Amino acid sequence: MAASTPPPTASNQKVAAASPSQPATQLANNNAADGLKTVGSNSQLILVTTNGYNTSKATIQTFERDSSGKWNLVLNTNGYVGKYGLTREMSEGGKKTPIGKFSIGTAFGQVGNPGTRLPWRNITADDVWVDDPNSSLYNTWQSRSATQGQWNSAENMTHPLYKYGFVINYNTERIPNKGSAIFFHIGTSYTLGCTATSESNVISILKWLDPSKNPVIIQTPIQELGSF
Repeated sequence: MAASTPPPTASNQKVAAASPSQPATQLANNNAADGLKTVGSNSQLILVTTNGYNTSKATIQTFERDSSGKWNLVLNTNGYVGKYGLTREMSEGGKKTPIGKFSIGTAFGQVGNPGTRLPWRNITADDVWVDDPNSSLYNTWQSRSATQGQWNSAENMTHPLYKYGFVINYNTERIPNKGSAIFFHIGTSYTLGCTATSESNVISILKWLDPSKNPVIIQTPIQELGSF
């Protein structure tokens, strides 16, 4: 989104950006994946790193493992995380992005599948993501018309930043207040919990992702790379 991104509301609170951020500092080591210990069963990796815990500026890299087991860099670009950075202690509305290793869920969009092999879901005006911690539907994608009255707060999936994206499988246990609607989507500034990069980058990543290669996303401050 450009500077005209709408301000946060109850229907876009995870995605709306209020001001642009500066480009992220690139990782010095473009083969950062080689030192990771938790990706032995994965052959595709999205690595999102920040220079500290409290910055919204991120470096996004994608890697693919070759037949010899070596990770090769595919994409190295700038991106954005939550307004207040990354955290291991997520809370609903905290405007931070979760640290961790997560599997990749459904891809989604508003103008048709751009060519991804991920499971795909077209967004309609009836689609919402429930972010009401007191609802039994917390942190799930629902039909507004079919579930009206079962929640008090939900994001409209028709937000412009959701033109293309995919679900980051965070808080799949749906623990109340631990955060909801965590996506990888388009954006040119900080998010309120998701991870974002340019539309062209999101499309490229969607086309590249291959479910048969067990892709994952790791999000961490550079200082915690050793934990993964």
